[in-house]
Amino acid sequence: MDKINSETLDRAQRRTETERLLSNIKSLPLIPKMMFEVTKFLQSPAPTTSGLARLVGRDQGLTAKILSVANSPLYGLQRKVTSLEFAIIVLGYKEISDIVSALSLAESIKSTSDKYFNHDEFWLHSMVVGSAAKGIAQNLGHMDLGSDAFVAGMLHELGIQLMHKYMHRQFEDICRKVWQQEESFSGAELDTLGMTHQELGKFLAERWNLPVVLCDTLSHHHSPGELNPRSVLAAVVHLADYMTQKLKIANVYWDENMQLDPSIVDTLQLSSQENLEKFILEYKDLFIETVFTIRM
Repeated sequence: MDKINSETLDRAQRRTETERLLSNIKSLPLIPKMMFEVTKFLQSPAPTTSGLARLVGRDQGLTAKILSVANSPLYGLQRKVTSLEFAIIVLGYKEISDIVSALSLAESIKSTSDKYFNHDEFWLHSMVVGSAAKGIAQNLGHMDLGSDAFVAGMLHELGIQLMHKYMHRQFEDICRKVWQQEESFSGAELDTLGMTHQELGKFLAERWNLPVVLCDTLSHHHSPGELNPRSVLAAVVHLADYMTQKLKIANVYWDENMQLDPSIVDTLQLSSQENLEKFILEYKDLFIETVFTIRM
């Protein structure tokens, strides 16, 4: 058997083992309570702004994060939001609900930092990619994406959180392969798990019954061109993620040497690679200001 066939077989076996491990995890997080309560409240006969503000306001940490997102320059609001009630008025019920969902889901699978994983840096990266995806979609005229772009950007690395929390030994093995053997992260993931963190993210998103378009974005945020039909949402998230690496702002080591998928030039109607490079550089100051706002 040649080397390529042997590697393929090994990876297939690893994949089977990983799928078995995933099916045996009994402690995977359920839909967060706050997300459930907000959805239920908004489905009531006469939801009010003040009522929603009181409900969400019970969680001060979540409230602070919502205001941080709303006020981040990348998110694209034209006015400063100083209170949760005002944020609801400006953004509307659906957008607030989507932000609550993204923040709550990300928090539900939070794990402790260690030498292989810095939670604060990971959270900053997720917030910046989410805010950038929302702002870029709006800037390019894709108003129909709304806050879906923030949700997808915020959760795009869900698979890394899942791996670190529930497959910690494998997570460490992957990191060692990359740092000691100079293997790519995607290659190390496939050698260790038989699947990538993109697929792991889709697995959890499907367990939460998230929309198909969001699941597809998580599974292809490094390779949106493989989706058929092409997805604007996946292209926007891919671009926002790539920009953190290109600009070296809120970037994470997992995305080092991340390659830009050239298909997004056509999907996002950016006309040329040269125009895309100019587009990215024009966002540098907004990225810097957004990091400052989120860290405040």
